[in-house]
Amino acid sequence: ETWTKDIQDKEIPMTDDMDPLKVLTTEADMAAWQNEGLPSDRISVENAAVVTSCQRWPLIIDPQLQGVKWIKQRIGDDLTILQFTMGSWLQKVSV
Repeated sequence: ETWTKDIQDKEIPMTDDMDPLKVLTTEADMAAWQNEGLPSDRISVENAAVVTSCQRWPLIIDPQLQGVKWIKQRIGDDLTILQFTMGSWLQKVSV
């Protein structure tokens, strides 16, 4: 894992076998997400942890649209989805 070597090279104190997922979320959160329809694979859970922990708008790369489906169910009608193939998507981002 490249990022852990970088931290060690810079002599930044770090707990052995630290898992960022365990810092960002709990087992109860992960179980709740799966009950909401989120797939249980590691990448989906990591993405959900980032989405629920960030203070701004996360970038989601979701080719199978599983994450989008989960977020739509979670957020509802307040969600705005933009795709680069949409016309005038940049104006919607700047609003």
